[in-house]
Amino acid sequence: MTNSTANASFCPRLSEARHLLPLIRRHLFAAAARHPLATDLELVPIVEDGLFGYELVPDRETHTYPILGSNAQGEPVLRKTSYGVGAPEALQLVALNGRLLSRSERAARYTVQRRDSIFPDWLAAAESAWAQLLILFPDLPRQTPILRENMHRYLDNALSVAHSRLLRWDPFIQFFGLPNEAQLGFTLTGAGGEHGELIFQEPDTWTVRWNAPPEVVNESWSLAPDHSDPRNDWSQGDPQSPDRRAQPRRATDRGSSPATWVGKDRRQTRGRCKTDQ
Repeated sequence: MTNSTANASFCPRLSEARHLLPLIRRHLFAAAARHPLATDLELVPIVEDGLFGYELVPDRETHTYPILGSNAQGEPVLRKTSYGVGAPEALQLVALNGRLLSRSERAARYTVQRRDSIFPDWLAAAESAWAQLLILFPDLPRQTPILRENMHRYLDNALSVAHSRLLRWDPFIQFFGLPNEAQLGFTLTGAGGEHGELIFQEPDTWTVRWNAPPEVVNESWSLAPDHSDPRNDWSQGDPQSPDRRAQPRRATDRGSSPATWVGKDRRQTRGRCKTDQ
């Protein structure tokens, strides 16, 4: 397998995800402390086209979305994806030959530009990611941002417990960058065709299901969220999340996902793990 092919299909194992996500956040928070910006920033775990990390989704409209993550070689990468839609007041095509275009068809007509930059270390990559936000929102007050660390630590703990339950296999885990994805379930796959999911159920229960014939794992445990952050409520989700993106960014960015779009149908996304066939 060539390096380019391996990179395109890169997907983290549980052991990698539980270490890398806190690492990225630590450097992002350090950069934010040095360059304050008054925004409620959502960090969304995502695997997209050879990159695993966080997408930075601000609480206001923008047409550029940074992703700070690692490639298959373990290098820090900042990806900037921009969606060109013209001026805000410009007319946009909503129908063709008398037929209304779907949201995905309209999105396909936008110009999408993506640029990846590799950095020598995580601090430099985080500084660049934060600098991108300062460029996007130059008029915002320079105040301490809201980054919701408690909510992310809750997922960190769930990943660690799941890894301990599946230590023998250390499966790959997929993140599609969806709102409330924990409640939909994170897909798990093994190198030998094993498969399963890690899913959150209200109010505080995590379940890992794993099918590795002849063995089957189906275990649940409770983790109490830290409610010192009033917005750290997994059961309620974030009502703003589906509406924050000015334009659809991926085939999987559907705002809210119907119940039928759970399980193997989610694996239709391009850039999935090479073992998730």
